Amino acid sequence: MTTNRDLRCVLLVDDDPDDNFLHQIVIKESGMDTRVVVAENGEVAWQYLTSTRCPDFHKPDVIFLDINMPRMNGFEFLSLYKTLANEQRAGTRVVILSTSSNPHDFEKAVSIYPDVHYRTKPLTEKILLNILNGESSLSNV
Repeated sequence: MTTNRDLRCVLLVDDDPDDNFLHQIVIKESGMDTRVVVAENGEVAWQYLTSTRCPDFHKPDVIFLDINMPRMNGFEFLSLYKTLANEQRAGTRVVILSTSSNPHDFEKAVSIYPDVHYRTKPLTEKILLNILNGESSLSNV
């Protein structure tokens, strides 16, 4: 995989263990030495992102975020995420990775957090490469 950017840490936010397993394989097969952190919902992801003093914390380069999850869905997470300080968000790409190809979901995500990217599952090496090379936030829906 050829990319303009290293991928040190990825945060997968998804309640589906099968999707998380598959996405971890795609990331591993990219050939980059990447730490993958899995959060089962937005609430767990938020707890991770706000535990910056924890010795196990690694700032994610990319957050892959599902929409439909229990406890805190992807839209609710985006609303909280945009409240983080600019320094905490700097250098992190947020990508909605959902089974939904409904354009309304993309529009809603962009209305909450304009810098969000939107792709439909599953994660592929091509999607990963495009995101890392600075592809715009246009959706593939």
